[in-house]
Parts: sequence; structure tokens; C-alpha cells
Amino acid sequence: MATLIRSKAAGALAAAAVLASAPAAAQERELPAGAVYGGFAVGAALGFAVDDGRRFDPWNTAYGRPEYRALLRRVEAAGQPRTVVFHLWYPAKPAAGRARLSGPRSVFPAASGRRADHFDFYFRDEGLAPQIAAAAQLVTPALLHLRDGGTLAEAEGAARQAAAGEIRRRVLGAPRGVWLDAEPAEGKFPLVLLAHGLGGSHGMWSTFGDFLASHGYVVAAPTFVSDGGLPLVFHDPDSRFARRVSAQELRAAYGTILGEAKVLPYFYRLVFGRQAQGWAPPAGFDPAKEKVVPGGVARATGMMRNLFRQRVADVGLVLRVVRALGAETGACRVALDSMGSSSAARGLCGRLDGRIDGSRVGIAGHSLGSMTAQFAADHLPGIAAAVGFNNGPPFTWTPEEAFGAGPAREGGLPVGSRKPLMVMVGDEDAFVQGVFLGLFQLAVAKAGGDPTEAFPLASERAVPDRMENPQPVALSAWRRAMSDRVLAIVRDTDHSVIVDDFARLFPWPEFRRGALPFGQTPERRRKPTGKRALGPPGGEGERFALLDWAGSAGSGAVYWPHAIRDWYALAWFDWHVKGDREARARIAAPHPFGALVSVRKDLR
Repeated sequence: MATLIRSKAAGALAAAAVLASAPAAAQERELPAGAVYGGFAVGAALGFAVDDGRRFDPWNTAYGRPEYRALLRRVEAAGQPRTVVFHLWYPAKPAAGRARLSGPRSVFPAASGRRADHFDFYFRDEGLAPQIAAAAQLVTPALLHLRDGGTLAEAEGAARQAAAGEIRRRVLGAPRGVWLDAEPAEGKFPLVLLAHGLGGSHGMWSTFGDFLASHGYVVAAPTFVSDGGLPLVFHDPDSRFARRVSAQELRAAYGTILGEAKVLPYFYRLVFGRQAQGWAPPAGFDPAKEKVVPGGVARATGMMRNLFRQRVADVGLVLRVVRALGAETGACRVALDSMGSSSAARGLCGRLDGRIDGSRVGIAGHSLGSMTAQFAADHLPGIAAAVGFNNGPPFTWTPEEAFGAGPAREGGLPVGSRKPLMVMVGDEDAFVQGVFLGLFQLAVAKAGGDPTEAFPLASERAVPDRMENPQPVALSAWRRAMSDRVLAIVRDTDHSVIVDDFARLFPWPEFRRGALPFGQTPERRRKPTGKRALGPPGGEGERFALLDWAGSAGSGAVYWPHAIRDWYALAWFDWHVKGDREARARIAAPHPFGALVSVRKDLR
């Protein structure tokens, strides 16, 4: 954690500050056994999945900015096929006389290999450090303030540049809990796939991948070309585009990819005919003075279907590659050659020979990745169960090929997921409410459009008498699920903290969400519910602090959003992927987190 830059004495003072400022509901709670890291050390690598039969990025060819489409023409003219970079974790042999790195919420050191830092998973490319920092800041705005003396009011210009330098030094240089070139543990291990959200990357899953691998899973996390923060696809040693351009041109290409506005600006352009920059509405945007472009809502819905088709196809590509890595070395190389996979992927053949059981696979995702996971579970062969964090898909976004014909749960409309589904959401997720309620429902209605084009299900529409549930769309997706299903609503968490590895790994003074003293989180106002949710933004909601670090009896400080995430996900995958009936009993029994989590279950 912060041991890289703090003395032991400073660390002790920091831990005390964490406990003093923690929400009362989380203080001195017992850490449940299922939230302790497992008995394996963790090995890791990067790989490339290549499909010679697919275009490089057809989704952004249709929707991207002119600059991005021009880059795509150059990339495809070079013969670059669809390429997906992915992070791989696997159980490794622990060192003799093993001792955890730092308490029960950490891994054992590996018997072989080199301990990695975060920069290892960005190919140690110093020239890309500013773009990597910008990608991290896109997903975690608090990183704008990661510099000595930074304040909320200084988050632009020179502060951004200074923060980028600090990210390189203190974030990318921080040690990970994984070992490169580690010898794998004996055994055959099931596979879990992880799908990031809008602007995310494989790097966002570091602690979750570590946790699952320590419990005997092989884990793979792609960065999606279509909407990832910085998909480092041209670092593939066989990249045809990289061979044709200079290092300067390559970095410019990555800058264009990073600068490509994703998804939300396209909504404004398709629905309102207005161009937005970044994730915020266009300057001067007032729905009451706008008009919905005829057919715009339908085109935006079609755009999302196309995005999820591409994401699911990428998950399927990574799934095929990782399954091949579990085969005998020669068979692995033959399988990868048939797809067009790069020499970097073939170089992984033999490392996990006979170690991967690809017959039953789990998948988890956050935000857009949660929707991706639910679609992939029903569309790709061998996926046994899904976990979705902080989102569920409106049924109109479902690619037709993902769900087949079958019984309906609401009004004769298509069913939800047919695979076991766990959905975990934060009760203070203002981002999801802002997208589904503020943009698609209120803004469209005020501009003279019909929100039911996007949300024909009453259960997905945030009418006043339904606004007391935290996420109507996610709840509707969960209700339509046809197999085992669990909904866990986590108290005092927003759209990010359940999966935000930066908050878990780097609890520094200037990082704590706005240059506050160590361990303190700024107070927020609760998102509006009921009729207030349909009124103007703002309001006088109750003040609260996000769930954060707090004490655990006998375990020191614990980052509770991740402890909750890990406990539930491990039990779900142990039950549905490993077939462990005791894990089902953990899910069925009262959970160990008390008032921090509200749970609804429907178990077959």
C-alpha cells in the first residue's frame, strides 16, 4: 500500500487517522473468512488476442470523431486486425516459509519470479506515462490532485501536468501483489473474465484479480478498443501498424485513441444533434430549449447494441485465447496461429499447460462491463455465472443474438439473463441515475421526445413512486433474470468505490478524494429520490461520507467496499463455477456485513 513512501511511524499515524474518520457503520467489524486472500501466490502476465477475421474497430468507424476515423483508416490500411490486450493472473507457488505481505487482505509472495509494479502492466513505456496518467485521471478524477499541496481548485493546467508526474512516480511505481514469470501452482483452475466500464482498462482490476487468483482462479481482463481508456494494442510485437510508423507517430495515435470521446457524447449528438466534449453536457445545454432529433433515440439505442456486440465478441476472443493457453504447448501454438494471435500470445504457451479448466467460466464487470458480462454469459459458450457491479442493461440495449426466444417475465418482452446472476450496486450511484434518469428520461421528455422508446418497461422508468430503489434499470435487469439471482445494495457507495483500486491501494493525504487530510472523505449530499429526483439538480439531501477504510477486529484497517465485493463474488463463483455447495450455503445464510449491505435473493 503506502509503505513505498512512508515510514512505519507515519504509516501508523495514517492508519489511526483512517479509523478515526471512518463511517460508524464500518468501524471494528469482524473481517469474514471469505474476504481473506487465499493460499496461493499470484503470477501475472500481459497478452494479446488477435483475430485476423475482424476489422480493427468497426464500432468507432461508425460513431467516432473525424480524427479518430482518419486514424482507423491508417490502421486498417496497414493491415492491423482486431487486437485486444489483456491482463492475466494465475495461481502460483508460494515461497517457502510463506508470510503474507501485509495482513489477511494481501497475498503470499511467490516462490519464483519478480515482483511487479504497476508500470509493468503498461509495458514500461516511459513515453506513454503522460497518456497513462490522463487515462487514470479520466476514470478517477481524484488523481488530478495527486501532488503536494494540490487542491480541488487547482485541477487544471499545471496541476494536471504535475499530477501526471506524481502518478508516474507514486502510482505506476508502486509494487503489486503479483510476480512476473512465477511458476504456476499445481492443479487445474477455473477461469474468470473481467470486463471494465466506460474509459476503464485491465489495470482497474488489480486487487480483484489478485484476490480471485489467490483463491485458485485463472483471471483474464481485456481493455476494449471501442471504449477503453488506453488500449495498448500497438505494443503487440507483431503490430503491423506499429511497424509502419515512428515512435512519435505511435504516441500520437495513442493520444487520438485516448482523446476519442466515448458513448455519452454520442448520445447528445444522436439524440439532440449537439456535440459534447468529454462526459459533460454540451455548453449551454438546456433540455427545455432543445429538440430531439427524429429517430435519435432509436439510433442511440442501436448504437448501444452495436457496442455490446463488439464488446462480447472481444470477450469471446480473449476466452478462446486463454483456453488455448491451457493446452499442451504445441496445441496451444496451433490454436493461436489459427486465430492470427501474435508472437507475444504464443510466448505464453506452455506456462499454464494443463492448468486451465475452461469448461465452466465466470464473468464479472463494472458499469458498461456489468452489462457486457450479462450479455456474454448468455451468448458465449461455457460461461456458467455472471457478477455485475453498479449497472444492469435496459432490455432495449440487448443484442438480439445474446438472448434467444423463451418465456417472458414482463409484458411478453424478452427475458433477462438465463445464467445465475449476482448484481451489486451502490445506494448512492448518482452517475447511473444521471445517465438513465437525467439524460434518457428527463432530458428527452423536456426536449419533446418519448423516453419509452428507450425504456418501454415500467420497471426501468424512474417515475416518482419507484425512485426509492437505487437503480431502477439494474433492478429491472435483476428481476428479469431467469436463474439463481442475488441483488446486493451496498450502503454509502457510489458508482466507483466498489471497484476503485486507486482508493484501495493508495490512501495518501492528497489522494483522499480532494486533497483532504489522510483518511477523511468529503461529505456529500445524498442523491435525490421520490419527486425530488424529477426536479432541478441540487437540493438539500442528507450529508454523508462514502464507505471507506475502517477498522476490523484483529485485522487492522480494511477497505470495506472491496472486502464486501470480494466476499460476495468469491462465494458466487465458488458455487456456480467450482460447484462448491458450501459456497451456496454462504450465499443462502445471513451475510456478515450487517447494515452495510441489503440483500435480495432468489435461489433455486
